[in-house]
Amino acid sequence: MKRESMRPDGAGSDPFDEFVSARYQALLRGAFLITGDVHDARDLLHDALARVYARRGAIRDPGAAEGYVRKAMVRTHVSRWRRTRREVLTSLLPDGPAADPGPRDEQLEAALRSLPVRQRTAVVLRYYADLPVARVAEELGCSHTTAKTHLARAMKTLRQELAPAEEMVGHGG
Repeated sequence: MKRESMRPDGAGSDPFDEFVSARYQALLRGAFLITGDVHDARDLLHDALARVYARRGAIRDPGAAEGYVRKAMVRTHVSRWRRTRREVLTSLLPDGPAADPGPRDEQLEAALRSLPVRQRTAVVLRYYADLPVARVAEELGCSHTTAKTHLARAMKTLRQELAPAEEMVGHGG
């Protein structure tokens, strides 16, 4: 089976443009979950798309483009975070779902925003992007053990923050 490269061939539309059109909303949602801010998410995604676009000729498998963009988002975000070490949080969602999110969705997003950057990024890559732990470690630029530690700590925090109120009340008599 012949694989089409991401290089524009001059005839017809650019495969990279088609990829962006098809996956933009999912990539933006992932960027939002990483950054916690709608404006930062758009900036992050656009920077990542520009980086990947500049090197699109090297992408032989169009199916790999999303992985390249995701990795560029993570690396760009971590680089920015290291430079600034600050976050701006918001409750606004980028182009949200057709229906308003329920209180449980809002609670989950607030809990995600409360996580440290590396933990939140690990959770988004592992559970939103559905990457195996080894890929999460690779994209975060850390060891497999460190990625697992980020995930374990994040999940512990999320479980505590998302536990139903009745579980938090003592079971005394």
